Amino acid sequence: MTTVEDAFRWARIHAVRHMAACEQAGMRWGETSITEVVTSRAAKAMTVMPFTQRAEALSGADWVWWWVDSRGAYGMLVQAKRVTVSWGKWKFDFNYPDGTGTQRSTLMSAAATLDLLPVYALYLGTGDYRSWEPRTSGHRSGRCLQCVKRSVSLMPALLAEALVVDDAASTYERSVALEDLWEPSTTDALIIPAIQEQLAPELSEFLTNRQDGSRAVTRSMIDRVLRVRFGEFSAATRGDSEVRQGGTHDRLGPVFSRVPADTGHWGMSYFEHMLTPLLHAPPRYVLEVMSGDFVEDSLAAEMPANVAGIVAVRFP
Repeated sequence: MTTVEDAFRWARIHAVRHMAACEQAGMRWGETSITEVVTSRAAKAMTVMPFTQRAEALSGADWVWWWVDSRGAYGMLVQAKRVTVSWGKWKFDFNYPDGTGTQRSTLMSAAATLDLLPVYALYLGTGDYRSWEPRTSGHRSGRCLQCVKRSVSLMPALLAEALVVDDAASTYERSVALEDLWEPSTTDALIIPAIQEQLAPELSEFLTNRQDGSRAVTRSMIDRVLRVRFGEFSAATRGDSEVRQGGTHDRLGPVFSRVPADTGHWGMSYFEHMLTPLLHAPPRYVLEVMSGDFVEDSLAAEMPANVAGIVAVRFP
């Protein structure tokens, strides 16, 4: 049986091959085609449930992703964005208008409705396309594997600030290679002292100890937000923010019921934003998709109109 690691490695390899073929032919590869390559190749180690009519009709639609293991699950609403590189400047069009606002604002509001983390899947093209721009740290000479992996990366939408994310360094700092998303966290998260004092013991333990599976995915996302917050000079917001309960029992809702209310420069409790999707158990519809016991039309009716399907990744 194909492992999660192997499936996503081959997904990236095939995605890069498609990007390279298009670049060599002078063609522009699109977000939808790369999403199809990634999900179809990774399907050997995960459950992919496309809403057939929507997936065929919608261009650049969002996908619901759940990372599941025996301890719980972490949910995302993922939107694809390709980079355009011109004279060393990187552009992602996060604020592209969609008729009701911007794609970013629509992604954020839809994710909030579903209690999911809004995330961008960044398609960065081949290494040649981005001139093999090196990472700021840990870079090995030549075409190092970590740079190769960066062709398909994930970034919390909270960090997708168009005026800031405009080059390789800012993109790499705020995102993580898809293949490294569930790498066990081995270092403490960067937390400013004023916030550290507000952490409940279980949250402090989560942020300062190794995590695996769905919790490693969570750490990959929140660690990048905390790193950006650590570099700010604004004072910490005092107080606690209650995380919504997703079930009638405390073992069905979010793992962390109380988190710091600090907002940074984002104007929202980023702890609540990042941690609400981490649940003790996946929602009913995820279990139905993983078991194959569902009705596609009924499931699609529960989702916003721009959701093209559901992906569930099960860690052993």
